[in-house]
Amino acid sequence: MKLYKAGDKSKALCPQCEQLRRTTFAERDVPFSSGTGLVSDVLVGVCDTCDTVVSIPQQSVPRIKDVVRQARRSVEVRVPRQLLDALGLACHELGFGADSSPVVFRYYLKRIAGRSKLRARLASLAASEEAAGHASARFSAKLNDSMYALLQDIEQSGITQSDLVKAMLVLIKQDVLDEKRADVRRDLQSVMQIAV
Repeated sequence: MKLYKAGDKSKALCPQCEQLRRTTFAERDVPFSSGTGLVSDVLVGVCDTCDTVVSIPQQSVPRIKDVVRQARRSVEVRVPRQLLDALGLACHELGFGADSSPVVFRYYLKRIAGRSKLRARLASLAASEEAAGHASARFSAKLNDSMYALLQDIEQSGITQSDLVKAMLVLIKQDVLDEKRADVRRDLQSVMQIAV
């Protein structure tokens, strides 16, 4: 496999010029076709005539895939302060800082999506005394496309995003802090060691 470097020459069909043109490889910021993000400083083939990006060498594809895979969607809801405190305390109990809370959230999202019994408990958890209170705190997490699809799938069962997040935070509190479930704690510690 030939590895290209900035300044190497080639030829490619330019969609702008609609002709076969000489190209020069250069590092450029390349926007996603959706228009909602870009890959910074990636090696691409650029038309020598019109300066349009016309090709991507094979060596740049893994980096582009990584950036696309990491594209995130934001989940932001208001929750009662005690639920965020419980999440931070759960992270601390597991031996990690509160900044690792999005990892715990994503773990629980995956866990709930795969278990119908947990999904059936969500509405009652969201309406529980533990979830009650003024929603004065902001919960925020970033999800990749597959995790966001899980979130939407769970919401299809008729629960709002806000109630889903509250229910998940109550479940985290119960599993990690109250019941000290060894299986969940062990799984979370393994996941967090890799992710954080």
